[in-house]
Order: sequence, then C-alpha cells, then structure tokens
Amino acid sequence: MGTNLGRHRPGAGSVLKENMMRLVSRLNSLWRNLFRKQRIDRELDEEVRSYVELLTEEKIKAGMTAQEAHRQARIELGGAEQVKEEMRGVRAAAWFDSLLRDVRYAQRTLRKNPTFAVIAILTLALGIGATTAIFSVVDAVLLQPLPIRDPDRVVVLHDQLPIFNMPRTKVSPLQFREFSQRTDLFDASAALKAISLTLTGQGQAIRLQTMQTTAGLFPLLGVEAILGRVFTNYDDTFGNPHVVLLSERLWRQMFEIDRGAIGKRLQLDGNSYEIVGVLPERLDALYPHTEIWVPAAISPESVAEKYRWYVDYSMLARLRSGVSIDQARLGMRAALASFNENDFNFGVEIRPILEEEVGDVRGPLYILMGAVALVLLIACTNVGNLLLARNAARGREIAIRAALGAGRGRIVTQLLTESLLLSVIGGVAGLLLARACVFALIWIAPADLPHVGAIRLDASVLAFALGLSFVAAVLFGLAPAIAATRADVAEPLRKGAARSQDRERHRLTRALVVSEIAIALVLLLGSGLLLQSFAKLLDVPLGFDPDNVLTARLSLSPAISGDPAQFSNALVERISALPGVRNAAIATGAPFTSDGYGTTFDIRDHQAASNEPVPHAAVLYVTPGYFETLRVPLIGGRFFTLADMRAKNWLDKSAVRIIDQTLAKRFWHDRDPIGAQIGNDGQWATIVGVVGTVRDRDLATEPQGTIYVPGYGGSTLVLRSASNLKPFIAAVREQVRALSPEVPVYDSQAMRELVAVSLARRRFAATLLTFFAALALVLSFIGVYGVIAYLVTQRTHEIGLRMALGAQRGELLRMVLGRGLMMAMWGVVLGLVGSLAVKPVLASQLFGIGPSDLFSLFFASLLLMVVAVVATYVPARRVTHVDPMVALRHE
Repeated sequence: MGTNLGRHRPGAGSVLKENMMRLVSRLNSLWRNLFRKQRIDRELDEEVRSYVELLTEEKIKAGMTAQEAHRQARIELGGAEQVKEEMRGVRAAAWFDSLLRDVRYAQRTLRKNPTFAVIAILTLALGIGATTAIFSVVDAVLLQPLPIRDPDRVVVLHDQLPIFNMPRTKVSPLQFREFSQRTDLFDASAALKAISLTLTGQGQAIRLQTMQTTAGLFPLLGVEAILGRVFTNYDDTFGNPHVVLLSERLWRQMFEIDRGAIGKRLQLDGNSYEIVGVLPERLDALYPHTEIWVPAAISPESVAEKYRWYVDYSMLARLRSGVSIDQARLGMRAALASFNENDFNFGVEIRPILEEEVGDVRGPLYILMGAVALVLLIACTNVGNLLLARNAARGREIAIRAALGAGRGRIVTQLLTESLLLSVIGGVAGLLLARACVFALIWIAPADLPHVGAIRLDASVLAFALGLSFVAAVLFGLAPAIAATRADVAEPLRKGAARSQDRERHRLTRALVVSEIAIALVLLLGSGLLLQSFAKLLDVPLGFDPDNVLTARLSLSPAISGDPAQFSNALVERISALPGVRNAAIATGAPFTSDGYGTTFDIRDHQAASNEPVPHAAVLYVTPGYFETLRVPLIGGRFFTLADMRAKNWLDKSAVRIIDQTLAKRFWHDRDPIGAQIGNDGQWATIVGVVGTVRDRDLATEPQGTIYVPGYGGSTLVLRSASNLKPFIAAVREQVRALSPEVPVYDSQAMRELVAVSLARRRFAATLLTFFAALALVLSFIGVYGVIAYLVTQRTHEIGLRMALGAQRGELLRMVLGRGLMMAMWGVVLGLVGSLAVKPVLASQLFGIGPSDLFSLFFASLLLMVVAVVATYVPARRVTHVDPMVALRHE
C-alpha cells in the first residue's frame, strides 16, 4: 500500500511566508549594517572582549596565572582585530563597508599628491568630455528612434536609372500606384512632394513651405492630429474641395493656439483651403521646414503611361509583418523584370527611413566617434603611465601591506578604487566640459545636419558618460595595479622603493607610450588627409565668379506663373536700374540654390552605340543676361538675346539652346556642336552657344552637363553688384512688392555664402578631426615627456655613477634622446600599420587625394618625431646638469 508523502509537505503559503521572513531579516540586517554601524561595532567589541574573558577564566581554572591566561586566550583567539575583520566580512553590506574604506583611503592618498591628481583628472576630463560631446551628436542623429510608429518597418523607395546616370531618384505617380499594389510586401504606402504655396489675404504675401501628400501618410507613420483630423481618401481625390493641415509651429504663430482655427480658410496661391487639422510638433523631426500640408490629389492624367518617368514624388511604405527589407528588395526586383527585358536596367532601391534621413552624415559621424575614442585611449594611456610611476614610488607601502597579510586581490582592489575615484572625478569634470563642447558643436554644425535641434546631454548621454568613466578606470588602472603587485614583496623592503628596478614595469611604460604615438599618428594622418581633401575642394573651379552675386527666391502666384513674361522682364529691368547693380537675370535655378531637374534628349542625325548611355542633362530656363551676371565664360557661339525668348518654350524651327562644355565633350567630342540640333519626339532646337561648366550642389561630384533654355517662369533672381550686397536685399523686396504684392521674396543669400554652405559638412568633419588630432599630439607630448622624465629620475644614481667615471654630458644626452627616438620610431611604425585599417573608412570622404598619400604619411610621421624629440630633450638636458655627488647620494 503506497504512502502519500505529499500530505506532509508544507503548503505554498507557508513556503512564501518563510521566504518573506528571510527577506525581511536580511533587509533588517542590511539596514543595521549600513546605518547603525557604530552600535554594531560596539556590540562586536563587547562580544570579543567577553569571549576573551571567558577563555581567560577557563585557563585560570586550569592553573594558569591571570597574566598568562589572558595572553594564551588572546593567542587562541588569533588576534582581536583579525576576528573583527572576519566577522565584518560575512555580515550584510560588508562589500559596501569595504568600498567606503577604500574610497576614504583613496581620497587621502590623492590629497597627499595633488599635482598627480590634478594632471590625471584634467587628462581624463579632456578625453571623457570630448567623447561624450561627440556621442551626444551621434545619439541625436543616428541612435534616437524617429518619432513614428515602428520606424524600423518604414522604408523609402527610389527609382534606379543607371542608363540616365541616376543611381537614386524619386518615383512617378504611375510608379507609386503600381508599387502600392504590392500588398504582399507592403501594408501601407504614401507619396509626398515638397512645394511652396503663397499665403495671401492677411497683409503681406507669405511663402509657406508645403508638403503635398497622399492620405495614407499619417496612418503609415502613426501620426494623429492634435487638433481636428488628418486627410481622408475623399480629401485626396482629384477635383474635391481643398483642405489644409497646419504644423503646430505655424498654428501657434498664426492663431496663438486658438482651437477655433479649425474650419477657417486660407488663401493659398489664389485658392481657398479649409483648415481641417493641426499636426504635432514631433513630425518636425522628419520634415523640419514644412509649415502646411495639402492633399496630393493625383490627377488621372498624371498616371498615364507617357508620364511614367516624370519622377517627382518621394515614396514611403510600411513593410508587411514578417517581410524583411531584403525580401522586399527581392520581391520588387522580380516584379520589375519585365522592364529589363530590353536592357533598360531599371531598378528600385529600398532602404530604411532612418538611413534616408541621415543620408551621407553617417560615415563622417562614425569617423569622428572613432577619432574621439582614440583620443580617450591616449588619455587613459597617459594616466596609466602616471599610475605606473606613482605605484613604483609606493613600492615600500605596497610591500608592507602585503607583508602584513593583505592579499594580492585586496591590494589590486584598493588600487582600482583609486583609479575609479580618479575616473569619476574626471568624468564629472568631463561632463562640464562636454556641456560647453555641445554648445560649440551646435554652433559650428552645418545647418542641414539631421536632428541638430535634438543634440543635448540627456539621460542616455549621461549614462554613456558614467559607463565611459568606469571603462576608463579599468583601462588605465588595471595594468598598473597588476604590475604593482607582481613584484617580489621583499625587494622594496631590502633595497628601497626608489632603488628597485622593475624591468617589466619599464617595458610596460614604454609600450604604452609607443601605443599612444601610434594612435596619434593615425589621427594625424586622418586629419591631414581630410584637410588636404578640403583644400582641394576649395580649389575646384566653380565655372563662374561668385563674388558680389546675390540670389533671391520668388514664390510666383498662379496668375503670374501662367504668363510670366511681363513680370520677369519688368523685374529684371527694375533691378538692373538700381544704382550699383551691374547685371540681373531670372532663372529656374542658380548654382547651389535648387535641386533642379533633368531630362533625356535626342541628337539629330546621331546614331548611338549600343553601349552608349541615353543622352541626358540638367535643364535650366534662363533670361538673357544670366551668363553675364554669373560671368560664365562663353566657349563658342553666342549668348541668348531677347529675340530668342518665347512665352511658351515649345520646340519649333526658331528654338535655340545653349549647352555647357561637359555636354559638348561627352556627345560631340572634338567636333563643334554649334549648329547641331537636339530635341524630343522629332521636334528640334538648334545649339547656338557653348558655355563653361558650372559646378552645383556638391563640388566633389562631377557635373553631368546642362542644357540652357531661353525662357520665362523662373523663380530665382540673380544680380551682380559693384560692392556690398546687403542694401540690395531690401531693394529687391521693394521692387518685387511694387510689381506684385502677392509675390513673396525669400532665401536672399550671397553666392559666396551658398558655396560655403555646400562645404559645411566637410568643413565640420575636417575641423573636429583636426582638433582631436591636435589634442592627441599634445597628449602624446605629455606622455613621452612624462615617461622620459620618470626613467631619468629612476636612473639618477646610475647617471651620477657614469658621470663620476668620466662619461661626457653629450654622451648622456644622446643616450636619453636615443631612448625617446626609439619609442617614437616604434610608434610611427605601428601607426603606419594601423593606418591601413582606416583607409577604407576614409576613402569615401576624400576628394582629389588617396588614403595612401605619401606626403601625408611623411608629414604626420615627421611631426610626431619632432614632438618626440622636443619632449625627450627637456628631461635629457636636465641630465647633463646633474651634480655627480648629488646623484650618487640619490635614494
């Protein structure tokens, strides 16, 4: 018959009660040990004393004298203090108590050597502060999630048209509709396009940055209106009444948070729009300059097959659950196979929205983060060398502690606590430095740096700084602590700390200096390459003269844009008549002011080779005087005249064009293109001139060629003055207002400023990397100087003996200089090897120079050698002035 043992087991309730009682007991013990330590220590003293008295009484009863019994009792106990220490070690929070004692001891030792403490803290503050500041930028730009629902599921789609030399471009309305039908890949999709609308009827006309979007955008992003509603499919249907959404920023500015704004109407480009909602401010993280939103309301005509390549919309999509980006790419590639049957080579690029947002900023930021991490490593190396020298001087103290019974682990823990205390203080000082650095970074950061407004020292950055302080403490504290406890305990007691020669410690010291020289060389080489690349960009010929050129953007009303000839001619005439203005013109764009657009074209009587790309070029509509205003050189033929202008730019027998030199060389090679004809669909225009190639947007990108069309309707005014441009900004506004109050003027900038802005990101990266390289150079100087000075101090007795035996001062100087140069040479060799690892990283950021540039390698190596020589010479020279008798008595 079986026995039911289960009935004798305690119930779940009693087990829980027992565990709770244990937890309460441990918490009570922890509380008493942390906050009633003095009382517990008194109780412990009484227990030990009582135990000694009991042992003494037992031994007296055994026949011993009172004095002998008390002595034997203490011997049997094993030492009262040792017993107390053992009992403290097993009680709750003993580790915390030990840590507090270590921290207090570390404070005392640092106060005794303030020079060492200040130098170490400042060195760490530089490294931790600089690293934290750069991390705040990386965190804001690359690491913080976008304020949308599941941002890792949202992707951006681009056309890839390599045959037109367009590796990444937007999509057409027809393509958007076709791609959106891939419901096996996407849950939702949206198309949007940035435009500008002119607000009238409220005083002076105001140009508003506008985003046209399909109704699916806001559900796709997970964004809801903070007031009113977002667009519906009805709003997004072509021909339905106009509605508009306001950004929260514009709502506060125009309506002062009036909830009654919903239902009011705005006059935009002459049409009435009803305000139906206000969008939250967090959407500014994606679209920072957008002030209003209107439905795209794509017309049926725009999705016709003949407009397939009118690519002017950005497309977003949300991946279906379970579909990865790679799977979406494969799916789209299979769907597009029919287009590529005739070698059209059409593709679609799919990439995460965050990657789209940060663009080409990711590479430079990672380079800066790596550079500042190397600076921190050099700082830790310097402090590690300081600790090695300091621990060597404390050899007698460490040996005594070991002789009295302190284990190696206990001594290492104490030394690491000192390192941690240094690092924490350095981290606090570094945070103060980082705060100032963040303000400086925001000030010098390029205006188009994504999420620049989100750069701050928030909780994640503070956590990073705290973790960095801990890591730094381990980096610079562990090796010196282990080295200090590895030596023979008896040696310092026999010979004295100053006389003990720990060759292993000296080798470690020299190895650390060699390492920081190698790291400094990598940074110097990187900064030198970026600076040379930037200098070469500055030397790139622009193709025009940017001095004393002012550009201004115009937002033309529908009435004017429908027939712009009269307005354009009148405005150019008025601007040209202003005192001090030499030339003026209007165009659809100007260098560094707009993205422009391109087109394909045919060349009459030209038989293209099978491997020749389809002729394509950027297109710019300009009025006569455009080339003279920018001083674009005429290579051949003539400029446009008023007789060439057309109200409508249809191709006819008298239509003319001007092309740039790049286009002429690409398609006409050594032949003269003047008189040749280009066009589309069997309609032709005659080339009457060839002008110099004008650089635009990115100086590092080779121009693909431009076709200039004589035409009106441009929204960019350019003028050249004889001197100062500032007075003309207000003058242009007055002249435009006199012609039409409904045409706002915006983005008035000097051409020189626009060129500088185009280089801002590269300047930002080059400036910061150069600063870090200079900081690394200074730290390397300090490191070499400190090590040589330490070695000289350690060998003072030997040097005195050499001098007493007849050694010349020059020989001693060469001996010390040789040691410094040897470390520098090894550091340079290792740095050159290490630079091989950064070549692929830097290659994409360089222009006109390779990552293996010999001049940069030679200059960086030479500079470090010079720094090493100077850092070595100062302590080496001190050797030659040592009194031999004083050196022989040195201990």
